[in-house]
Amino acid sequence: MTATTSEKKICVPGERLFADGEEHRSGKGTHSTHGFIYAAVAGFLHVVPSPIGEEKASTVEVRRFEDDDHAVPFLGAIVTAKVLNIGSRFANCGEKIFKRSCSIVCVGNSILSHPFNAQLRREDIQATERDKVEVQKCVRPADVILARVIGLGDNQTSFYLSTAEEELGVVFGTSDAGFKLIPISWIHMQCSLTSDKEQRKVAKVPNLNLKTTSS
Repeated sequence: MTATTSEKKICVPGERLFADGEEHRSGKGTHSTHGFIYAAVAGFLHVVPSPIGEEKASTVEVRRFEDDDHAVPFLGAIVTAKVLNIGSRFANCGEKIFKRSCSIVCVGNSILSHPFNAQLRREDIQATERDKVEVQKCVRPADVILARVIGLGDNQTSFYLSTAEEELGVVFGTSDAGFKLIPISWIHMQCSLTSDKEQRKVAKVPNLNLKTTSS
């Protein structure tokens, strides 16, 4: 499977692209989970070959529009982030040593040249009954989420995120069995292999292709 700019193959978040290994490696707009490369954003698939004479894997990228290497997260921005770890009061997106739990990879339509650390706090996951939210029932490590930037961290190089709006939440997840999760309602996703259900705070976006709208 190869792609060039002229082919304009369109990818959606969570679409599996290649095996992650000797032939292909994850680049901008993608992420690697359980040995496969997935699209992290919607856009055009690009496979960038290694320089002539170098026996390296081709880099797989998904580009939405014109690349903007100077883009950074800002207050109010809608971002795409990957959850790295969770706790009872937060989901981390970034360097674990800094207690950040989400890695922001895209701001709006711009794929970032490097990820930014962020944290999704329990009280910012949903708009109602915030004190009753159980983080592990809303997001899990390796989930890809759409979120809004609502604040700056202590060092102003990390960010606080919110998924409280209906359109925000999980857009891609991996089941406990290690396979892609398919949204079946706004609070449940189903393992594509075992059909086991898992709870998530699912983003209400059209391209999730829900099987049903019941909860």
